[in-house]
Amino acid sequence: MNHRIAALAALVLLAAVVSAGCKKGETLGTVTGNVTFQGKPVTEGMVMFVGPGVHMTAKLDAQGHYEVKQAKGAGLPPGSYQVSVNPPVIDAPMAGGPPVKIPTFPNIPLRYRDPKTSGQTLTVTEKGSTLDIDMKP
Repeated sequence: MNHRIAALAALVLLAAVVSAGCKKGETLGTVTGNVTFQGKPVTEGMVMFVGPGVHMTAKLDAQGHYEVKQAKGAGLPPGSYQVSVNPPVIDAPMAGGPPVKIPTFPNIPLRYRDPKTSGQTLTVTEKGSTLDIDMKP
């Protein structure tokens, strides 16, 4: 049951992230980086940026690289952001089907999944910003 609640909460968060963005004509600074766990690329998941009025995610690729992109362009409005790394949203049946084993993603330690406990921050400038995250257990 907890997995279902977590999946639903992740979907609600994703919907909020998709609806968030920047104001028309606002300047954006590119935001890119790489995520690793003990030096190895994290190939599944997303990096979340939380700032005043902004909640945005960037999906990790097969090399552990990410780039923030939104409908109005690449990047984020300049400012300070708290950052977290989260597992991907898992598409699991809510009820009625056979039980689904949901992966735990041990390569994304729990403390990194919350922007308040991850210890990761980023100041985005108009010239662009890079944040590489090497997570430790």
